[in-house]
Amino acid sequence: MIFTLSGASGAGKTSIARGLLKELPIDTRMVPSYTTSTRQRRESDLPGEYKYISKFWFWLLEKIGVFIWTVYPHGNRYGTTKRWATKALKDDDTVYIMILTPKTINDLRKFAEQTRYSNRIFSSYIVSPPQEILRERLGSRGDKEDEIEKRLADCIKWDSEARISGIPYEFVENNGVIEDTVERVITSFLEKLDACNYYF
Repeated sequence: MIFTLSGASGAGKTSIARGLLKELPIDTRMVPSYTTSTRQRRESDLPGEYKYISKFWFWLLEKIGVFIWTVYPHGNRYGTTKRWATKALKDDDTVYIMILTPKTINDLRKFAEQTRYSNRIFSSYIVSPPQEILRERLGSRGDKEDEIEKRLADCIKWDSEARISGIPYEFVENNGVIEDTVERVITSFLEKLDACNYYF
């Protein structure tokens, strides 16, 4: 099964994913994203979040249709493979986490519908905190002032679009202690999972 996290920049997606990897009482791992990024691995990177390959191999995999989607931010390439998504959807014993944009969630859901596993996707949207909290978060991670202003505007747009997207999100507030947010996400997810007793 797949658990997706979405939200604007600074909403806390990575921190929540890290908490889920540690605290969910089920085997939990990331669906890896294949990338050509040459940046050094960051402390904030999650275990298993990326698989680094050469530009040639990425081009070849893309050419032969291995990826569900590819994106190209800042000159780097990222892609999620059909193989990993299928493995995650079919695995009843493991929760696979993906941090995705709303567009890629729709792509994932379309792919899952083709394989008849669309009921194995659970999605949470992390609502942006109040602007003063978000400004502080973005500043503390080193974002420049003009970048912060753009991201603040993006947050309003993202949150508004998420509510009318048609994606069956569980909307989550992350305005306080991250551990409390993780606990709420876990409780909500386990309640949904318990209702889907055909998984076990």
